[in-house]
Amino acid sequence: MLFTPETFRSVLAATLLSLGVLFIGAGFFKLVGFGFNNHARTLAAQSAKLGQKSITSDITNVVQAAVQLNESVNNLLRTSMGVGAFLIIFGAGFITASYAVMFVA
Repeated sequence: MLFTPETFRSVLAATLLSLGVLFIGAGFFKLVGFGFNNHARTLAAQSAKLGQKSITSDITNVVQAAVQLNESVNNLLRTSMGVGAFLIIFGAGFITASYAVMFVA
């Protein structure tokens, strides 16, 4: 027999624990790493263009552009935070399952 029941439980628990730690790490990286992606750089460049435009354009167009920029940043942050939170919750579920496989059953 390749695996005894106790060895199988240990291997399964170790695999679930590893996946849980990996998912939690990825979730934290996603939450903290928002400032390092290309979208943030693009938004920073657009805000610089918006500042230059305010000098030469009327105030109504500038305010509309600022509102749109603010909405896009908020949507980007919400999406990034949602994915990060989902990964962390999923990782915690893996760790809980690892504990249940090893010690409860």
